[in-house]
Amino acid sequence: MEQPFDNDDLARRRAASRRIGWLIAAIAVVLYVAGLFIKR
Repeated sequence: MEQPFDNDDLARRRAASRRIGWLIAAIAVVLYVAGLFIKR
């Protein structure tokens, strides 16, 4: 079975997923901090 994408596409995909992961983490931290302030 042949790979549907080459190394360049794989690296691009990995960089994009890492960026999305950081974005999700940043949003989670913001929501967490906002929740702490709303509770008080």
